[in-house]
Amino acid sequence: MRCFPIFVDVSRKNVLIIGAGAVGRRKLRAVLQAAPLGVTLVDPCPDAAEAPEAAGQGVQCRPRAFHPDDLDGQDMVFVAGSDREANAAAAALCRQHRILCNCADAPEEGDFFVPAHFYRQGLCLAVGTEGRSPALARFLREELEAVIGARFDALLALLERLRPRLLELGLTPEADAGVFRSLVRSPLAEHLQKGEEQQAEALLRGLLPAPLRPRAGDFLDGLCCNPHPAPPPGMSSP
Repeated sequence: MRCFPIFVDVSRKNVLIIGAGAVGRRKLRAVLQAAPLGVTLVDPCPDAAEAPEAAGQGVQCRPRAFHPDDLDGQDMVFVAGSDREANAAAAALCRQHRILCNCADAPEEGDFFVPAHFYRQGLCLAVGTEGRSPALARFLREELEAVIGARFDALLALLERLRPRLLELGLTPEADAGVFRSLVRSPLAEHLQKGEEQQAEALLRGLLPAPLRPRAGDFLDGLCCNPHPAPPPGMSSP
């Protein structure tokens, strides 16, 4: 199976999770981090409503077995129950209703896989094996996370500040892309991480289009040696 990689904005999606066991609760934690429009958790276990991951999160808990009506109004479903036959039936219903479905115990019955991923200061990296080996995907994710660390935190904040100002210049898409490629391939990230503000400013002035060069220092304000950089006054994000 060849999968199409995609990041989904769930802030306008209603998500149903079938199963409040270890797998289902892990899915619940991950979904809640993305601030979905709504989440419903269904599980026949009497204490399903007491899942600590759901406490204070606005999760609608239904301590009973899955019913087809639970699919009403749902945009995405995670099937993670303990009953294989019931899971297969739920996944089949999702296909009939054309609702995106992830089936934990039989990935081929669903529509998408959840990659191993990590998120840091706006940077999200994901690794998938198309369901062949979640263990390998997790191992590779851990390797990447260890290598990348905080290396690009300040650079990403800088690029966020620069993007709207660069677009305001009305350059061609090719010219815009060329500027950003030069920035990310330069030693700028290392200068910012090490707090080398003068070197960073000199490099930035050399890479920016002429109209933006006098503002290089403003763009860098507060980024060097700052683990949680924020836009300076008047530099709103896009």
